Amino acid sequence: MTNLPLEMQPDSALEERVTSVLVAAGLVRRRRVWPVWAAAAAAVVVLLVGITKFRPKHALVPGNTYAVLLYEDPAYKPSPPQVGNVRVQVLSRWADSLNAAGKYISAGRLTGPGPLGGLFMVRATDDADAARIAASCPFRQWGGHVEVKRYDR
Repeated sequence: MTNLPLEMQPDSALEERVTSVLVAAGLVRRRRVWPVWAAAAAAVVVLLVGITKFRPKHALVPGNTYAVLLYEDPAYKPSPPQVGNVRVQVLSRWADSLNAAGKYISAGRLTGPGPLGGLFMVRATDDADAARIAASCPFRQWGGHVEVKRYDR
């Protein structure tokens, strides 16, 4: 007995056979690897949080908040269908220029009855500055009427 090995290696397939029997009996479950899509979704969430948290924000100019109201009155010329979103892009560039100057707060399109089609919330040092911002709005080139009003909370 002295020449017997102290330890014998088990059959290499033994672990797989034991695991298969335990899984079939419902005593253990196989560990599942995270699907690639779950890891990708987590990466997208982390990216979006990072973009919103570390995105450069312009400080607003001191002064008052104003609403630049866009009216689609009878003089307004609607966009032809083949043009697409060119007007939205033009207004977006205008809003970007206001944002770079620290004067843009938010914007939106209004739906429902009436001629009021949209608005921009801006920051201006005084009423004259707000009037200059409204006068620079490209919405006027399509026949729309632009009006500015001070927003008080």
